[in-house]
Parts: sequence; C-alpha cells; structure tokens
Amino acid sequence: MASALENASIFSECSKRELKLVAKVAKQKSVRPNTTLMVEGETGDTMFVILAGGANVTKGGRKIAELGSGAVVGELAPLTRAPRNATVTTRTECDIAVIGRKDLYKLIDGAPGFSRKLLEALANRIRDTDKKVVC
Repeated sequence: MASALENASIFSECSKRELKLVAKVAKQKSVRPNTTLMVEGETGDTMFVILAGGANVTKGGRKIAELGSGAVVGELAPLTRAPRNATVTTRTECDIAVIGRKDLYKLIDGAPGFSRKLLEALANRIRDTDKKVVC
C-alpha cells in the first residue's frame, strides 16, 4: 500500500520510511460503487485516500468534482471536529485507505518529519483552493 499512497498529493513529499509508517496505520478497504464515504454537514474523524477507482464530490446536492486514484478526501476531519464540507460517493469499485484521528496523531507524534510534510501539503491545498476562489 505504501507505493499507492505516494500517488496521493498529501503524501507526495514523504520519504519511503514515512510512507511505510502511513501504510502501517491505514486500513485498506474495497468498496462498491455508490458507497458514500462521507456526508456534507456530518462530523467525522477519518480521512480517505482513493488508491484505485473513482468518486464524485457533491456540495449542496450539486456535483463539483470527480476524483480518481491518489485523491485524498476528508483530510481535515482527523484534525478538527468541524462538519464535512461535501459528500463523497464512489462511482466505481474503489480501493481506499482509511486513516482515523488516533492513527494520524500517532504518525504526527512519532514522525516529526511527517508532521512538517503534512502541514506543507495542507497549506498547498489551501493555496490552490484560494486561487480557484479568487480567480
């Protein structure tokens, strides 16, 4: 699973060792098409990495994105207790990695280099989102 995780933008700066640590705590699952991973407005404590397959993102009932392998969703949930920003539903059979709050905190506490890279990746996502909103 470590090699599949390196395709995820949020882990792209991680070393092989750090990816192995992530793979160790992540739970890999296969899910069927039309499986709802998260629901807009609900709280959660897990993030998902799409290892294979595709999913749709909807907000307010309107489709706003199609995701594929390497996409990460719900990455803020393990860090905050805020409601989900969107609903994510698989459109194909998907292999996903599930990382919960406790496991993410273990990674943050146990691998300082991972923490820095995670913060950098999240900052880049915020910057990219900000560019889309402003333009």
